[in-house]
Amino acid sequence: MISQQTALLNDVPQGLYIVNVVSGSPAEEAGVLVGDIIYKIDGNSVSSDSESLSKSISDKKPSDNILLEIWRNGEVKNISVALGEFSQ
Repeated sequence: MISQQTALLNDVPQGLYIVNVVSGSPAEEAGVLVGDIIYKIDGNSVSSDSESLSKSISDKKPSDNILLEIWRNGEVKNISVALGEFSQ
């Protein structure tokens, strides 16, 4: 998670910093890359708590789509991701 202070110091948005994308996952298939910052999910800002992602998708079912607003190398990208089954 990129805090508000870190975001301000580095001129990036506050959000979820992607450090790993699982091979073959819906995120990879949709084009999410390591280094992306997810700052909105379905139009809702990602807050500083780690529960914001869970809250955003808790009412969704596998195969439902979510819209991620991503900051990548200074550009904003909108990526639609079809949710999959969670495996341990």
